[in-house]
Amino acid sequence: MLHTARTWTIPRLARPLICAGLVGAMWVGAAPLAHAASLEGQQFDNRLTLEGKPLVLNGLGLRGVAWLKGFVAGVYVGAPSKDGAQLVSQAGPKRLRLRIMVSASAHELTKSLVGRIEDHEPAELQARVKPRMDQLGAQIDGLGKLKVGDNVDLDWLPGKGTQLSHNGKVIGQAVPGDDLYGAVLRIFVGDHPVDRRLKAGLLAGGV
Repeated sequence: MLHTARTWTIPRLARPLICAGLVGAMWVGAAPLAHAASLEGQQFDNRLTLEGKPLVLNGLGLRGVAWLKGFVAGVYVGAPSKDGAQLVSQAGPKRLRLRIMVSASAHELTKSLVGRIEDHEPAELQARVKPRMDQLGAQIDGLGKLKVGDNVDLDWLPGKGTQLSHNGKVIGQAVPGDDLYGAVLRIFVGDHPVDRRLKAGLLAGGV
C-alpha cells in the first residue's frame, strides 16, 4: 500500500533539519579504475559495467540541509547528458547510486520515494505503477536500518526491470516496467526534483 509521508525521518536530533533519500554503490563486473570522482569525501568510480554495457558517471550531488548531510548520489548512464528528460528516456542499463551519510530506517526511504511520486506524477501513472512500487517498497523496507556508509543501488536492467542492491548484494527480483524506474529517477533529475542543487550536480554531463 502506498504511504503518504513525504520525508525520510532522520534520528531525533536531525529530524527538523533534513529529509532523506536513497543511497548506494555497488561495483559490478569490472576491475576497479585508477580514477574516481569525489564529493564530500565519498568516492565514486568514473566508469562501471552493468549488464555487459559500459556506463559512465554523469554527475554527483549532495542532499543535505544546513550542516547535516543526508547522502551523496550518482547517476551512471551509457551516454552522458545535461538533460534530465534525456537521461530518463535513454535506452540501455542505468544506475542510481547513492551513499548513506545519516543512519535511518529503510522504511523512511520507501516513504520518501512514494511521497515524491504521489506529489508529482500524474494520477494515471501513479495507479499504473502502484502494485510494483509496493513490491519495490517491500524490498527496501526489508533492508531494516540503513547505516552510515551503506550503499544502495537502484539499477535499470532492460528486459528485467528495477533491481535493488544493498552493499553489493542483489535484493529480490527485478521489478518490471520502465515507467516505474522513470518515476524514481525523476525524483532526482526531473522537473520537480527533491533538491535542485542535487539535480544540478547529477546533470553535470560527465565527470
